[in-house]
Amino acid sequence: YINDYSNKKRLKVFYDFKGSSDSVIAIQAGDQKSKNKTHKLARDLAGLFCSIEEIEGKSLFSILLKIQKAKRGKDCLLLVIDFAKSCFTGVGGILSAATLRGEYGKPSKSTKYPEILAVANDYFTNSCSENLLKLILILRNNSEVGTCRRDLINRFINILQIHCKNKTISLIEAAEAYQKEFRHTGRPVKYSRQIATTLLIKGLEYDHAIVLDTQNMSDKELYVALTRGSKTLTIITNKNYIPN
Repeated sequence: YINDYSNKKRLKVFYDFKGSSDSVIAIQAGDQKSKNKTHKLARDLAGLFCSIEEIEGKSLFSILLKIQKAKRGKDCLLLVIDFAKSCFTGVGGILSAATLRGEYGKPSKSTKYPEILAVANDYFTNSCSENLLKLILILRNNSEVGTCRRDLINRFINILQIHCKNKTISLIEAAEAYQKEFRHTGRPVKYSRQIATTLLIKGLEYDHAIVLDTQNMSDKELYVALTRGSKTLTIITNKNYIPN
């Protein structure tokens, strides 16, 4: 038992799987507070593990609707930066001060990544899906950036690609079209180290399971969590016993 996984020194249980080709799932309970913890833990681990989104994609549709409704380039840019910060780590350190303010920026000798500034400026000037896609991809591919919400960002990218190919539909309509396909094909990118709630991984099997905060789980959730790992099972709780 590891009694306090929020202790940075005890995150070793997650880093032990770095470089492993085995599949690993870290599991939280299904309540909203626990759902939020999956994203926070993925961020704390700087993308070593990624958190899984709900099938319905509430967070996805929320940001897409805000972008679609935004009128000014500044509003669009600020929305996308906030969204990028929720999906990636390190974004604030690679963007120029002007971009972070939602403004058009002029490159200088101190500009760390002028190519990113140029793409951000293009999106500020013309907030189309093509320029948004370029901005998201150049951020994701930067060596200083870690992706903590791969599921969310990959679905976002797929929707932008659909919209780029079909300008006769709105961004939300592109998302709805993608959602129909997604329900049949599943998540666009598989990743071996994941964090999820019990509801999202029911029926799935992984090589290793790390069960988080068992004291917050119902009997059904605990059963699901304890039966996901085929090789090893690690239990992290602030109790010295497993509820039954």
